Amino acid sequence: MGIAAGSVLAAAAAFAAQANFDGGNGGEGRYLVQLPPAAAPAKASGSAPAVAAPASLTTIVGGYSYDWTALQAAIDADTEVPNGYFIVGNATDPDYLFAYEKGSFGIDRVTPLASASKWFAGALGMRMAQAGIVTLEDPMRPPLAFWTTTGTKKDVKLKHTLSMTSGFNASPLVGGCQLLPAMTLYNCAKSIHDLRYDSLRPGNAPGAQYSYGPHGIQVAAAYLEAKDTSIQPGTSPARERNFHELFAQHVTTPLGMTSTTWYDPSGSAPTNPWVAGGAFSTPRDYAKLLRAFLGGSFITDMTTFTQQRTAGLPRVFVPAGAVNWEYALGSFVECDTPAACATSKINSSPGAYGWTGWIDRDTGYYALVATQIATGGDRKGVELEQVMQDLIEDAIANRTPVP
Repeated sequence: MGIAAGSVLAAAAAFAAQANFDGGNGGEGRYLVQLPPAAAPAKASGSAPAVAAPASLTTIVGGYSYDWTALQAAIDADTEVPNGYFIVGNATDPDYLFAYEKGSFGIDRVTPLASASKWFAGALGMRMAQAGIVTLEDPMRPPLAFWTTTGTKKDVKLKHTLSMTSGFNASPLVGGCQLLPAMTLYNCAKSIHDLRYDSLRPGNAPGAQYSYGPHGIQVAAAYLEAKDTSIQPGTSPARERNFHELFAQHVTTPLGMTSTTWYDPSGSAPTNPWVAGGAFSTPRDYAKLLRAFLGGSFITDMTTFTQQRTAGLPRVFVPAGAVNWEYALGSFVECDTPAACATSKINSSPGAYGWTGWIDRDTGYYALVATQIATGGDRKGVELEQVMQDLIEDAIANRTPVP
């Protein structure tokens, strides 16, 4: 109970810092993402770091020379991001196209991701679909046996819970059991099911509204855990894998992500991890995920994974930094206007502390702003990302072959 109570108090303070929502402006929120209960002090991973030297202004990778002078100058000029690690890569070259440490922020620094965790949830759902364990069209019942068989809530499917269209995100500021680590995912999903739907917005059908918040993704995690049919070997009695084991099986182990967990790795795995905002990772690990996304073999159906799922829907709560963007499965679809999201191939997942990773399947690169900023990081990370995108495109377009 002590752990749970501490998380609630810390979370209340975090939520209080975000409580400025403009109800008269289309439901657009002031803040981009929910803060985790508390930002743990960053620490190095257990393995000896192999931090690359700051990138030179020109790199030679894969037979091409890239000039990163303008990109590095823009990063250095941004005084609101004093410390960070910045990576640009592609799907074919094992070396980074660009890697730069600004200030003090090593490539193996373990960092809280906040809402950048959501892309992990989408990836796990897609990987389990590829394995034939789930489908995106799955209803919540029978794996979640408490699920109602009446009303619009009965029609919630896995695709809704991962795309902010489930009906459970009436407000990201409404408290929830996702902040109680000592619960179980199953019981947390039941609490959300019982309290966070029609009682807040009567008649809200799944797929009918776009509302950004943590509750649907928590339900998705409980469903994935309950749906798993693989048996953990060597246990007596045999049991199904828990959420952390599934994440390792389907995501981190295949990619060699050794410093990524859905909790502070210095502690123990909670039975009820905060799936929408509680993961930790390192720049090196997260870059492996982004590279895998771009490559197209880790997630074999990238169209399904990255396509917009909120176009034309009423926007109940939408982050101010993503007013024109749509939402996919755990990531935003970036575009200048909502109509442009239909053809956009840029997906991103920003976090409250500024951590922002994205892939650009048109230009053919992935990039990461890895940082930890206590206040306003969501705005700062996204603003720097937008500046970097044009400069990265220019550097790639103007690369020159090396004889």
